[in-house]
Amino acid sequence: MTKMISILIALLLVSPVLAVSEPTFAELAVFCAKGYFKEYIPADASLDRCVIFLNEKGICISLFDLMDAEVKVTPEDFARVVGQSTLLFLGEAELAGGCIKKPQDAKSWVDYCLLNDVSLKNLWSRFILQVENGAFPEVDVFFGGGS
Repeated sequence: MTKMISILIALLLVSPVLAVSEPTFAELAVFCAKGYFKEYIPADASLDRCVIFLNEKGICISLFDLMDAEVKVTPEDFARVVGQSTLLFLGEAELAGGCIKKPQDAKSWVDYCLLNDVSLKNLWSRFILQVENGAFPEVDVFFGGGS
C-alpha cells in the first residue's frame, strides 16, 4: 500500500500533464502565436491580433471556443495546433475549409506529432507552466480584467 501511494505521489510530482490548471483557447492562441511565430507577431500583440494571425495561416482557433470560458484546451486540441504549426513550417500544409488539415497517414493530431518527433509532452508542460504563472496578460486585457 505504501509503495502504491509513493508511486502516485511521484507521478503527481513528475507528470506536468496532470497539472491542476485548465488552459483556455485564448491562452493557447497567445502561446502559439508569440512562441512559434515570434518573428511575425510583435511581443505586444493583443489576443485578437494573435487569433487573427493564426486563423489567417490555417491554424484554426474557433471563436466559439475562444469566447466560452467553460471550454478548456485538451492535450488533443494542443496537438492539433502544434501539428498545424509544424505542417505550416515544413511547407506541407494543405487547407480544407480554411484550416490546415491532418495528413491522412496519421490517425489523430497526437499521432501526427509522435510520428514527426514533436515533443508534445515538453511543449504541453511549458504551456501549462506559463498558464499557472499567469504569463498571458493579453487574455486578461481582452476580457476586461487588465490594463
